Amino acid sequence: MGSSSIFEDDVEIIRNADLFTEEHTPAEILCRDDVMQDYVNALKPVYKGRPPRNAFLYGDTGVGKTAATKYLLQELDADIDSRNADAPGDERGFTYVRVNCQNLAPADGTASSYQVAIALVNELRDGETVSSTGYAAREVYEMLYDELDAIGGTVLIVLDEVDRVGESDTLLYDLPRARDIGYVENTRIGLIGISNDYTFRSNLSPKVRDTLCETEIKFPAYTAEELEEIIEARAERALHPDTYGKEVLSLCAALAVRNSSGSARRAMDLLKQAAEQAENEGHVPIEPDDVYAAKEELDYGDMVESVADQDQHKQLILSAVSRLDADGRTPVRTKAIHAAYRRLAQAAGDDPLSQRGMYNHLTRLDMLGFLHSYQNNEGLRGGQYNTYELSEALTVAQVRDAIDESELPLDGVSLDIERILRDAGLIDT
Repeated sequence: MGSSSIFEDDVEIIRNADLFTEEHTPAEILCRDDVMQDYVNALKPVYKGRPPRNAFLYGDTGVGKTAATKYLLQELDADIDSRNADAPGDERGFTYVRVNCQNLAPADGTASSYQVAIALVNELRDGETVSSTGYAAREVYEMLYDELDAIGGTVLIVLDEVDRVGESDTLLYDLPRARDIGYVENTRIGLIGISNDYTFRSNLSPKVRDTLCETEIKFPAYTAEELEEIIEARAERALHPDTYGKEVLSLCAALAVRNSSGSARRAMDLLKQAAEQAENEGHVPIEPDDVYAAKEELDYGDMVESVADQDQHKQLILSAVSRLDADGRTPVRTKAIHAAYRRLAQAAGDDPLSQRGMYNHLTRLDMLGFLHSYQNNEGLRGGQYNTYELSEALTVAQVRDAIDESELPLDGVSLDIERILRDAGLIDT
């Protein structure tokens, strides 16, 4: 008789966790018939051996843009292979490559055309990769066009999170026109841009907008009914039979619509997390309480990730406010926050901003919902001033976890809050 493992659960609900990952491409795209037909029409020229059309896809996170793209490009690749087999002598070369621009963006939140070009070169090369530094921009672009021209046929380049490309959008203009300009001779290049930012299009220069947005496809948010249909199809394959009910699927769908603008990804994450919660608790089927527990855990993680995505100065400011909060000193005035922020910045090896420079970040954090500000008026004697505290949506623990995730060297750094407030003139000496 074999010994049981400490990692074994009393019940098993998930039978294929891979089906819940973002890498999984479903065998069928549900509840997107109209959008998918528009997308198919945009890709038909490639199948017919004609010059490709550039396409710009936009819509909120989790509404199927990337999944539809992966599905249709796989279908297009298979159909072209099938056509080539049936028509020897009339083969049509087709290649596609995808880069997520968000993964290339540095702390300021944007990626340059140079960084995108480096990423594309490394995706296209079979073997030796190119360092992200040490090359002139011209060299990198030449490498990219050499790689593209060596492929031949039609190459579709997918730039996911294309809105993370900064003001230097040269590549977005040049890539689709590379053959006309003379950068390549043997390859036709098409561009597919995917964005969650509805304003991104309007911020593009007119020449880039005309090129990139040749075909625009909007992905609307899913309704609760559509989400329920989608996660039911996924649950049938990912979970064991009789481990979930319609009530749980409906709840996952409803919460995803209410809290994340109809995101299928959020609905999937809720169902997977709820299944794991039930496994850990040792009961079947999944219960509504498991879904609510999953929501709390995901919300916590989302806020941690949001803080970790901020630039270093904003993270240091939030760390300063959270430490003042943990000491029971909030709401607190700007000068006390600056005094604490300055010490943390020095500990992190960063040059602290002036109080005025920090105030701009402080205002932005208030606008983003990380902080809550109060206006105070003490008349002629005390004047007008603002005080700040963490918003209700953010906790001291979440800030701490975000700082740990960002790997800022603040672990073990303590602050003498009494001294900070005394130096700022906010308490008596």
